[in-house]
Order: sequence, then structure tokens, then C-alpha cells
Amino acid sequence: MKMIELRDEYLSGTIDKHSFINKMHKEHQVLFEYQKLLDNSEVESISISSDSVICSMKNGVKLFVDPYDRRFIPIEILNFKSFDPIELTLIRKIVNQSRTVLDVGANIGWYSASFSKMNPRVAVHAFEPIPYTFDYLQRHISLNQCDNVKLNNFALSDSEGVAEFYWGQDETGSSSMKNIQERPHAQKVKCKLETLDSYCNLHNLDVDFIKCDVEGAELSVFKGALSTLKNSKPVIFTEMLRKWSAKFGYHPNDIIELLNPLGYQAYAFESGEFQLFESITETTEATNFFFFDKTKHNNILNEFK
Repeated sequence: MKMIELRDEYLSGTIDKHSFINKMHKEHQVLFEYQKLLDNSEVESISISSDSVICSMKNGVKLFVDPYDRRFIPIEILNFKSFDPIELTLIRKIVNQSRTVLDVGANIGWYSASFSKMNPRVAVHAFEPIPYTFDYLQRHISLNQCDNVKLNNFALSDSEGVAEFYWGQDETGSSSMKNIQERPHAQKVKCKLETLDSYCNLHNLDVDFIKCDVEGAELSVFKGALSTLKNSKPVIFTEMLRKWSAKFGYHPNDIIELLNPLGYQAYAFESGEFQLFESITETTEATNFFFFDKTKHNNILNEFK
């Protein structure tokens, strides 16, 4: 029985005061369960007010908890103690040396806020098309006072226009231009599309680092970014998941083949070092990859040897 229902029963006289106190005492033990859950977790503390629940992370980022999303990032961190911890450690060194970074598929802003905290001098440009998720992105950037983050409520692709996206309130992180999880009750919303090249040209950006996680549409993002990638040669951190790319009719190796002529090579961080991947096979376990330019980024690779 939920606490509100117990209190209502007491107030209506259904249960006496002594029974109410005993039953509520058992319910309140969940507070100490959460205390134990925070042990060795990236969550520093949880604050509860009349209008919100906020998780404060050890890296200084604060995130609201959504009551409906079972894989909302603060919930993921509570469940699994951290969220991409190895990647964030690697990215920190790169962002600390950067002036301009792009967060493509920003979702609720975990990476954007983290980039902002890592280097307050860096300019972060975040892209998130889904209105519901974008609202949380705005709230998180405001909550964390990230004045160096520019928010964009549209998606990046290989052409400009409008596209239909599939999303669900119970798992906003899997929003995509395809119904990648084949949910029969997925909601649809039309969102604006731009290309990364047109955006960077408009804002005269020389990009140092790109994080791209767009649930299978990564190839389209990079096709619309070839001029920027050729001229700026940013480090790229991207998800390449075979099951998601298949929904879009391509293989992650198509991304490797697209970027190779520009001088990029794909690496995954495994066994304490960057491992070169000339291709991805059916036995490849890694899903998060870094692309480094053969010439420009040797110093970064050497730092991790």
C-alpha cells in the first residue's frame, strides 16, 4: 500500500493512529534502501521537494528524475552505479583541450552538462529534436547553470526538411526516425532537420569534438557533416550498433568506409587502451567508438598508450 493511501486511511478514520505509525515506519525504510544504493555510485545525493526529485552526481551535474521513463539517465545511474564511466574519463581529456564541441542526440543533457562542467570555457552546441525530451534538456541546462551550452530543438541529418520521429515517454533515450524497438504504441512527432555542415557554416564553427548518438541514424549525420569533418577534423565519439543501423538499411562499416578517405580510423577503448577497428564483425562487442584522424590526433592516442 502506498504512503498517500495509508495517510488517507488514517485521516478518514479507517485505521487508528498506532497502526498508521507502524505501517508508515515500514514504508519509510525505503529511504535507507536508497542510502545503501548510493554506496559506490556516481550519485552523490537525492533531494526530494514538493515539485521534483533531483539526483546530484559526483561530477557536479544535477538531473531531475522523470516519473515515467524507466531508463532516464539518473535512474540508469542508480541502477548500474554509473553511465559510460570509461568513455567520460577519456572524453574529459579531449574536452579539456577543446573550444567547440557538438552533442548530437543530446537527449536530456547528461553529456552536454558534463561537457560544460569539464571545461567551462568550451562552447557546447546541443541538438535534440523530440519536444518532450528537449524540455528536460532545457531544464537541466538551466538547473546546472550551463551558460556555455547552446540548445537546438532539431535533428541533424544528411538533408534539411522535416521528418517523423518515433518516441515513447517510458524510454525517451530510444527515440529515432525509425521505430527501432518495434513498439506498437510508439508515439510519432514531426521534427525539423538540418545538416551539421549548414549549422557550422551559419555559426562559423571550427569544431574540436563531436559526440553523436542518434539511435541508428549516425550515418546520415556524418553524410551531412563531410565538409566540417574534412576542414576541422574533430575527434568523433559515436555509437555504432548493428541492430539499430540495420533498421536504416546500412552497416556500421559504412560509417568507417565513409570516414576513412578523410583520414579517420575507428577505435574502441578495450583492455585499458585504444584498439583499432578496421571493420566491425558479428563478433564485435564494442558499441561506442572514437574516430581519430591519422595525423592530427596522434598526440591524443599517445596519451593513452
